[in-house]
Amino acid sequence: MGLFDTNDDAPLENADLECQPQNEFANKDEVKKIDEYLDPGEKVHFLAKDAGERFEIDGEVSDDILAQRTAATDKRIVIKKKKNPFGFESQSIRYENISSVDLSSGLVKTKLRVETSSKVYGIGVGQIAEDAAEDMCEFIRNKMSQPDQSDSSSGSASGDPLDKLERLRDLKEDGIITEEELEEKKSDLLDQI
Repeated sequence: MGLFDTNDDAPLENADLECQPQNEFANKDEVKKIDEYLDPGEKVHFLAKDAGERFEIDGEVSDDILAQRTAATDKRIVIKKKKNPFGFESQSIRYENISSVDLSSGLVKTKLRVETSSKVYGIGVGQIAEDAAEDMCEFIRNKMSQPDQSDSSSGSASGDPLDKLERLRDLKEDGIITEEELEEKKSDLLDQI
């Protein structure tokens, strides 16, 4: 069994693979290893794998990450990190929170550089072909320029307090708001329910 291996017969619980564009790693066998971190029906367009020493936040390499998988979905970038010595951790970056994305290719490593208002992520994507990495980067740029699809799909959804709670949680995960701000807004929203 490999680092990210799971039960080969297990069906996908959350991921939807009926979408285009996709790269060669966006297949059932690879996506099921990150499926638990996806929302039901979330469409996986690109999947990349890399060694953990290529994951950075604000220029600091995360020493305790052995390997990572990164998915570009219809909603966000999802990163599953294999921690040293045991366990997993996930990171989610919503497209509307991204201010820029670039691809840097070197002799041995290829990285996505994703910038938000509060952090800069360096995400290794070296185990996919360079043209697939470029396509992934372009896909993320296109998603950044689109209005949030989940709010526009139904006119009243953007006013739903539960949707707002989920959005606040994402802002907290991305480091845009503090725990105190989250709790204050959460209290206000719960009063609306």
